[in-house]
Amino acid sequence: MARAYFSAAILVLAGAGVLAAGPVRAETEVTPEAVEAVTEGDSDRFSLVAADGDILRVDRQNGTVSICRQKNANWRCNPVPLAEEAYLAEINALAAEVENLTARLETLEAGKEDSGIPLPPGSAVDRPVDKKIPEDGSSKLTAEDEEELDKVLSFTETAMRRFFGMVRELQKDLDSSGN
Repeated sequence: MARAYFSAAILVLAGAGVLAAGPVRAETEVTPEAVEAVTEGDSDRFSLVAADGDILRVDRQNGTVSICRQKNANWRCNPVPLAEEAYLAEINALAAEVENLTARLETLEAGKEDSGIPLPPGSAVDRPVDKKIPEDGSSKLTAEDEEELDKVLSFTETAMRRFFGMVRELQKDLDSSGN
């Protein structure tokens, strides 16, 4: 249905005589009562085209296009959204976001702790720094931390040995099948 409105709008605007034409010419299926209701009594200002049971209304003074639909006994005309306006709105929203992010980056690079902008939960800047590395180079890991580290290193070593063993076996298989 939107395609029909778009096609009708193109046809209306592409026609050389549409905006320069005389009084409202009601195309197919537009009744005189609908013409009066949709043009708000100013029939010289608008061009009308029937489109899927609705009326496409082109304002000759400012070039706006509206879709008029009959709801109960009343006609309601809503402007057809322009793609250019949507693009400009999105560009403006993105420009504002870029400005906010640039200001945030400048604040962070300047080293200001309290910028008034909330940080996302779990961000690195949000975490407390309470552990310091000793200057003598010794480790201050607890026995539990040392044990966990040993488990991780042992697992990693075993996984790497298995991986390289599989690679060697694969190379042997490829070398023997290539001969």
